[in-house]
Parts: sequence; structure tokens; C-alpha cells
Amino acid sequence: MLRPDTGLPRFKGGPLVPVVTYLLVLVVLSGLVTISPRTSPPPVLGTLWGIFLVVLTVAAVRIEAVAPRSLLPPARTLLPVVGVVAAFWGLYNLVALALALGGVSGFEATLTRTAAHPLLYLAALFSSLLFTAVPEEFLFRAYLQQKFTALAGGITRRAVLSGIGLVAVLFALFHLPRWFLALGHGVGSALAAELLGLTLMGLAYGSVYALTGNLWLVALFHASMNHPPFIITVNIPSGLHLVAGVIEYAAIVSLVYLTVRVTGSDGTPIVWTRRDTSAPVGE
Repeated sequence: MLRPDTGLPRFKGGPLVPVVTYLLVLVVLSGLVTISPRTSPPPVLGTLWGIFLVVLTVAAVRIEAVAPRSLLPPARTLLPVVGVVAAFWGLYNLVALALALGGVSGFEATLTRTAAHPLLYLAALFSSLLFTAVPEEFLFRAYLQQKFTALAGGITRRAVLSGIGLVAVLFALFHLPRWFLALGHGVGSALAAELLGLTLMGLAYGSVYALTGNLWLVALFHASMNHPPFIITVNIPSGLHLVAGVIEYAAIVSLVYLTVRVTGSDGTPIVWTRRDTSAPVGE
């Protein structure tokens, strides 16, 4: 089962806690990017950044009088999580192979480094999962999305969609320090396209989390999208990146939705049927 038996946490604080938390993240991130203005941060700095996000989120959640462990899915969900993500990428590679054999531009029937060196790929994926995907999804989905959903009225459809949408925008803006300070880009159509793509990404991850409440699932999708396990060569033209992203995110959400429908005890996504069973701090 993908869905842990948890409900929307009973946050005790008001809107100030998530706002201050998010602003603090932006300030610290801007400082780190200024210190090390590189496309990819040094491993030590990246590790410290991941630890900082986790510690900050834990502190915010405790201020909200919620036990951080209540936001973590049980270990028994790890196997189905890996199965769903593996199924997505298996289907993706089959489609890519079919396009390559059909002579579609951007797809070549030649093996990638991932296929040639799977252990190196798994090491990079695990590093991204541990120090990037899990910390970011813990902050944005497990805390901020659920917090803003609660502020918007709880587990009604409007509140859930509001939480997903707001945090998707915050997730996109979270990448601005890197855009301006590390990459040296300015304001223009390229920035608008970048923000739109990141917002769509946030909407997809937020929808996956809303449907399952499973941090491991959304984090593994996040990490694998950062390091796609392509078996054959895929070079999508830059002008089609946004279109490809829409298709990819729609496929992820559709697969997760169908999985929840098939495996759920009542066939209804958790987003509409959560029970409030969260434990306060200390339990």
C-alpha cells in the first residue's frame, strides 16, 4: 500500500510560522549561492544544505505542536513506492525506445551511461534522494502544503487544491536565487518559462503527495526526475522541454492516481478521505 494511515496534522500555529520558515530558507539559500556561485554546489555544501532543511522543518513542525515522525510514512510502504516509480520509468523507457526505432528526433537507440554503469547511477540517485529530494519534499509537501491546506479550511477539495497550488508557486520561487546568483540570468521570457516549468513540477509533486500522503514516493519521483534512469539516449529539443514536462508530470499523476484507485481499500484517493489521526508532540 502506498497510503500510510495518517490524516492532516493538527497544526497549532498560525500563518506566521510557515511564512518565517520559507523566508529563512530563501535568505540562507541566497547566502550559500553567493558564497559558492556554481551550477552544482560542492558535495559538503550540498550535504549541509540538506541537513539544514531537515532541521529547520523539524523545528517548525515542533513549534506547530506536531510530532515530526507523524509526517513520515511507515517503512512498509517503501517496496510499493519503488515499484510505482520503477513502473513509471520502465514505461517511459519503452516509449522512448519505440520513438527511437521510429526515427523520432531526440531519441536514439544507443545505450546510456546509466545502462553501462548502473551502480554509479544508483549512487548518484541515492545522494540526490537523501540530500536534495527528501529534505525539499519534507519542507514543501509534508509541512508547507499540509499547513496551508489546513489554513485554507482542512481537507475539502478547495483547501487541498489551494495548498497544492500555493506551495507549487513557492517551490518555483525557491529556485530564483540559483537563477539570478548562480547562473547569472536576468528577467525575461526564459525566466517565465523556467518558473512555469517549476510550477508544473510543484503541482505534480503536490498532487502525488495529496493523493498518497507518502513522502518517500514524492521524494523518489523528485530524485529520479533530477537523474532520469534512461536506458537509451534521450535528448529532447530545448523548445519542447515544457511540452515534454507537461506530458511527464501528467503521466506521473495519472499513474499514481490509478495505483491508489486500484490498491485503495475503498477505491478513493486519500486526498478526499483522510482521517485526522495525527499525534501531537510527545506521543
